[in-house]
Amino acid sequence: MTSMFSRLRPRKKPAWQIVAPLILVVVLALGWSAYWLVASAKIGEVLDQTVAREKANGLEISCADRQIVGFPFKFLLDCTSLKIVRKMPSRQISLTASRLVAVVRAYDFSHIIGELYGPFELTTGRIGKSDARVVEVKKLFSGTAKIVTSSLILQNQVMKDATVVVRNLTGTLVDYSNQSTPQDIVTDLKEAVVKIRSLTDTTKAFGDYEAASVVKDLFMVGGSANFQSNEGTRFEDFRVRMKLSNAPYQLTRTPLDWLKFWKANDGEAKITELNASSGTLKLKGTGQFKLDDLGRAQGVLKTKMTGLDSLVKQLVVNGRIREKDAELGLVAINILGGANADGVKVALRAQKGEVYFGPFKIATLDPLFN
Repeated sequence: MTSMFSRLRPRKKPAWQIVAPLILVVVLALGWSAYWLVASAKIGEVLDQTVAREKANGLEISCADRQIVGFPFKFLLDCTSLKIVRKMPSRQISLTASRLVAVVRAYDFSHIIGELYGPFELTTGRIGKSDARVVEVKKLFSGTAKIVTSSLILQNQVMKDATVVVRNLTGTLVDYSNQSTPQDIVTDLKEAVVKIRSLTDTTKAFGDYEAASVVKDLFMVGGSANFQSNEGTRFEDFRVRMKLSNAPYQLTRTPLDWLKFWKANDGEAKITELNASSGTLKLKGTGQFKLDDLGRAQGVLKTKMTGLDSLVKQLVVNGRIREKDAELGLVAINILGGANADGVKVALRAQKGEVYFGPFKIATLDPLFN
């Protein structure tokens, strides 16, 4: 007769029920490891093909050392001594950084996270017409930042959403507006955020994007950034939001090609929000711009601002406006713009390659298209 205690004792499991789960785990681990190794090798091949293709289109990307790590649940591209060179018919622009790290999850290739590490240097070079060599190099910016991060979300292999964040950027911007001697502008930026997202179906060739940017506490001193008192220029807050209509979704060979497609499709940039504050200067505005046949911006930005006198003074100091014209122009603006406690209305107009701030001509735009 079987006792009650013997019936309560757990039955011994067959050996295969114990070993099978372990074997399954080992098989899955080996399979995932094989997938990761094959996928990482494929990513390396795709990167090599992309670099070669972009080089043929005038964009050179190089690393002193490149690794793909991150096993088991992510792929991490680690590129040291990054150098990016964009070559154009008459000049080139180069960016160098100490390191680039890009991360994507092993089970989701639609979301890419990137981090860029300083020091950074941005230069431009003039290319000789006879031998296509760089015959003149100018430094545009050099500096470093606490953090530069980016987030890119793809849909149908097209950019759906992108964000770039820069914090605690410090460095030197070179000002070449003075024809005789380049001047350094010491730059300090607390934070800048740029966001771009698609608003329409990305499976189509053209659609709409919304772009928004915020700049907080940007201080520049030296060169054309100085006031008469040499105290420099500080933007406490700068915000702009715009909609790009009829924009190409597919990436083209060069930014210039993208602009040509945008122009050919009657693309427009509509500024729906603009707010800026710098000391006594406060500005709000809306407007719209297109490109003319030569690739120059044309359109109107309608603004309302307070502290206009200080801005005009700076334009006089920087040689953009003659002092006599400034005096007459301010009188005209105050009368026609309905100056009151809330500010004065001033239009920023771009037409036929020239930029006017109210009655003042402040800049000339070079053609982008041949």
